[in-house]
Amino acid sequence: MENTKTLKGKKILIFQQRSWGTNIGHFLAKKLQQEGCKLAALTFKRTTHAFMINQKEVKYDLVINNDEIMGRPKDYLAGDSYSLKEICEALGVDTIWPIVMTLRNHVKCYKDKYYYGFKQNVPDEEIIDFVMAVYKYIKVFFDEFNPDIIIAPNHVSLPHIMFNLFARKRGVRMFAVTSSKVQGYNIFTYDYYESEGAFHDRVDALNASRAKTENLERAKEYIREFRDTFKQPDSIKNLLEKKPLIKRIRHELSPYRKIYDWYTKKQINFLESTGITIDYRPPSIILRDHYCEKKYKKFMDNFDYYPFEKIKKFVYFPLQFQPEASIDVLSPYFSNQIETARQIAMSLPDDYVLVAKEHPAMVGKRPPSYIEKIARTPNVKFIDYRISSEEVLKRTDLVVAPIGTAFTEAAFLGKPVIQLGNLGTTLKLPNVFKHTDMTKLCQKIKEVLKVNLKTEEYERKLENFVAAAYDTGFNFRYEVVWRYGKGDNMENFWQIYKEEIEKTLIH
Repeated sequence: MENTKTLKGKKILIFQQRSWGTNIGHFLAKKLQQEGCKLAALTFKRTTHAFMINQKEVKYDLVINNDEIMGRPKDYLAGDSYSLKEICEALGVDTIWPIVMTLRNHVKCYKDKYYYGFKQNVPDEEIIDFVMAVYKYIKVFFDEFNPDIIIAPNHVSLPHIMFNLFARKRGVRMFAVTSSKVQGYNIFTYDYYESEGAFHDRVDALNASRAKTENLERAKEYIREFRDTFKQPDSIKNLLEKKPLIKRIRHELSPYRKIYDWYTKKQINFLESTGITIDYRPPSIILRDHYCEKKYKKFMDNFDYYPFEKIKKFVYFPLQFQPEASIDVLSPYFSNQIETARQIAMSLPDDYVLVAKEHPAMVGKRPPSYIEKIARTPNVKFIDYRISSEEVLKRTDLVVAPIGTAFTEAAFLGKPVIQLGNLGTTLKLPNVFKHTDMTKLCQKIKEVLKVNLKTEEYERKLENFVAAAYDTGFNFRYEVVWRYGKGDNMENFWQIYKEEIEKTLIH
């Protein structure tokens, strides 16, 4: 009889993170335990940690709570000390500080203003304590548990990145799920730049004609459909649609329900080091957030935007949601979007202007002062966020930004992109050119504007990109399961993960 217990005895560390941990991670842990795996968990958020400790379905050999350590890193260090030089050598990096910038509650301050104040919340000395504490618990996991593989929801912050780098040096693979940029399809990726995995290998193999795909016609159809009917992400469509009356009433009442919960339920998500955060908001902060959002949204709806119809030759700069992994992890040197816009605008050749547009999910979150700074930057034209991306992309000659959904949308419309950040998935698109030297951006813009994308080779590579997503990705309502813990076929979902785990262990 064939042995189906291919995972038996394997040691798997799972990042049981927030709602992903309770809705997906716990489900995976139960399945892995049934396969005979040994399990360990790094938990994020104290309520998630409490769930993992109190549940009786899964036995963990080792559980460490990141938030407990983040709150009091000196207590966890208990006198242990590590130099940043030692930590950098263990991770294989030259400096820890770009990674530190992903600690939103340390390098930004939620107490100062909604939605985050861009002033440091925790002193450098305490940040270094936490870096040392993370390094210590990474060593504990490897010394006491020694995982064969690490599963994470994503790579969103310093602990994820440090684990990813440390594990790589030890020959241990760590994977997460990310969007393939083809609607409905997610892929597995093995580094925090999202530049390694079966999808990336498949694109390269197809482009080099080392492989053939059965999904070529399907990819061509997807591209045709996109060009016929612009495929705006569902999340963006939902943001721009007017909410039904009942939802608007619930939204207006929501702060008062949260205040009621504050007084009637024990609040355990307080961290001594960071104080007020998105997870620990006293009633005054709850009310501040609610009414600031209303005020900021009203400001955006009534702002005196530059008339889009008056603009002729332009380069497009789509603003990104922030703080967020997409810009703070993947583009740390370009995370100051006001400054990045200024430098791009000052680098535009000839008669070009820079068109900037707010991310729909940030409407109501950025204060008026932020918007006014961008709108009043020389050679920047700030347009209404309600103008569709399709309309802007069809008229622009070039997109320049650290990162963004617009990169993929531009690819289907045959528009070139200069990517300032490090996201590996979009770098596989044939319209994307990476550039990081802002002193030479003007020359790069001129160079890219001359590139002819209306070629058979461009179409072939674009088709290969989409086909690779179909070849290696999976079509599952991943975000729905993450949020609500329910899916159409959870057994199929498990088989997708199991197959990836087995492939990873063989690699």
